[in-house]
Amino acid sequence: MDKHGTMFLLLGLLFFTGASTIFFPIHELYTVYGFGDDIILKDPASFYDNTGKLNVIGVIDNNGVFPVDATVGVNVTEVSDEENSTSIDGSSNTSNSSVSTVTSPTFARVIYPGTGTPFKIVIPPESTESVGQPFIYSVTQKENVNYDVLELNYSNIAVGRERALMGTVRNLAPFPVYNSTVFASIHDSNQAQIDSAITKEIPLLGPGQEVQFKLVPDESVKSDAVYYSCAGVDLDAPISTLPTSDGGFIPFDLQAIAKIIDLKYDDQSKSIVFGVDHYNPEGGIITLKLPQIYDDQTLTVIMDGSPGEDVKMSRDGKTIKMDIFIPPNEHQIQVKGVSHVT
Repeated sequence: MDKHGTMFLLLGLLFFTGASTIFFPIHELYTVYGFGDDIILKDPASFYDNTGKLNVIGVIDNNGVFPVDATVGVNVTEVSDEENSTSIDGSSNTSNSSVSTVTSPTFARVIYPGTGTPFKIVIPPESTESVGQPFIYSVTQKENVNYDVLELNYSNIAVGRERALMGTVRNLAPFPVYNSTVFASIHDSNQAQIDSAITKEIPLLGPGQEVQFKLVPDESVKSDAVYYSCAGVDLDAPISTLPTSDGGFIPFDLQAIAKIIDLKYDDQSKSIVFGVDHYNPEGGIITLKLPQIYDDQTLTVIMDGSPGEDVKMSRDGKTIKMDIFIPPNEHQIQVKGVSHVT
């Protein structure tokens, strides 16, 4: 952890009262904390819900070039009373304090470059004396492909008596998507974040399927909700098969630190086609593996309409492996000669 993260961890504990809603005093808390220069925690705040539990909220932004998963933590001081020997006034006890760290993942299991995700840590009131400020507990670099297949359609204004975010999520892919969620940060009229919300999992979104979603603030803060931001989606990965029009499928393995757009199989040209935007500003390698159906099977990689110049291809009798260099910015890839399994 760098010096900023260390400062975040060691700042003094804040003591909370029984008020229904409180926020970290701005003079005691920076608005942004970093885990290095790339992964930052911003807009930390807190409130007590109607059950007396403290909700600690904020957003983690990924300004780097690699996908990461992040865990957020808060230090909690708990108190237990133990009776000691009797004093002059007939009774005496001392308080023993212990500090533990409560951690929670962010709403997105993977935070891709240039995106952010809210978090929420809920702390029960039992025996809690004080709670520290939230900090980035851990960050792990991931090599997950970002399949850009879910489209959100919504207005970010909180509506109705529930002050909800209403919208739809649509699967643009030709394959099903599993266990999706939608999340967002909730703000008041002063642009301060007052809550983080996430939907229940959507078990299955079939190809082209569109469903409605609704995000609702906590009851204790909903009257202050004005608009939503940082809306995003999370879904299960990896995706490992592409359907064909005749009911068959193409098994594949794609490894890339990149965004993949409009991935599909084109029956007419017997090709896998997709857009790709590598997260490394200088470009980088993606690796595509396909089954080798027959000995003399030939695959051709086309980039932006021309034969790929920087492609390394190998085969072992079962699998054809392609390492394809992707220059900066978005490009269109076509892999021709792909046979499918029925």
